[in-house]
Amino acid sequence: MDQIINLLREKDNFVIASHIGPDGDAIGSSFGLAMALNKLGKNVTVALETYPTKYNIVPGREFLYDFNKPLANNVFIALDCADTERLGFARPFFHKAKSTICIDHHATNPGFAIHNFIDPDASSTAEMVLLVIEALVDLDIDIATAIYTGIVSDTGGFKYASTSTSTMQAAIRLMETGIPFTDIYNEVMHKHSFEASKALGLALEASQLIFNGDVVYTCLTREMLAAAGADSAEMDNVVEYLMSTRGAKVALFLYERHQTIKSASPLIESTQEPPNGLKKIKVSMRSKEIDVSNIALSLGGGGHKMAAGCTLVGTMESVLKQVLDIVKKELQSKENIV
Repeated sequence: MDQIINLLREKDNFVIASHIGPDGDAIGSSFGLAMALNKLGKNVTVALETYPTKYNIVPGREFLYDFNKPLANNVFIALDCADTERLGFARPFFHKAKSTICIDHHATNPGFAIHNFIDPDASSTAEMVLLVIEALVDLDIDIATAIYTGIVSDTGGFKYASTSTSTMQAAIRLMETGIPFTDIYNEVMHKHSFEASKALGLALEASQLIFNGDVVYTCLTREMLAAAGADSAEMDNVVEYLMSTRGAKVALFLYERHQTIKSASPLIESTQEPPNGLKKIKVSMRSKEIDVSNIALSLGGGGHKMAAGCTLVGTMESVLKQVLDIVKKELQSKENIV
């Protein structure tokens, strides 16, 4: 970490990016580090794809990449991203940078940058970024708000097993700056749009419990999301709700991308469709029994042992069968007869 801190002090131009479909950890850690570097007088650009408006609570959107301005890119910083493919539109910036840094907590991360700070035991990338920020500048409310949002998001509101004493100590330091921590928590963990509620209802109505109750899953087509007027980026609570099903060991949520709400980011995600009527199916996985990061990795995705995901091309039916076949084999390998 010392080499990374020295590089951040020495260089002047930075691009910060994270994974496609950025979540609270990606957004909070990116803007938190951007604001810290800005306090040091650095030139910082944050390259994120569109994200749900609930994360408007995070300050720092003025650092978002503007396609109409030249990009100064001496150092590229990848946050919360397990491989370069998941950098999306920012991937060319990574390859053109003179120096690269990766800060991440995914166990599947091979350490793809020149300088890497990888800790699979960390609750979130935001908790790791906080250590870097504290070595550079004093915390202020805006930086603390961003980092707290990232930690709350990736710990499920401090309920996941990855939450440690160091996580709670980090939260205390952030709260001591005077952040509106209850507002942040409620916005990230509880609030949602009316349209998202309707889509959740459709998802639960379509859910199935299979393999003697070991696996619960649901699928949302683009048409179902459109009928509810919902954005698929708002549906991150579906798989968590499914995982709370009593007795279930694995939860799966399959959905097609559909976006209707205006994002806080000015970036426009590509809408190019696969050929021959096939679809890009996003698969979110949760588990209490098997390592779903290995499943996701085998399918071109990644994540954590108990929370992972991937994107596959095919029909909803073919992708569901492919994923269920692998999950069934993994359960059987753990001597769980299904």
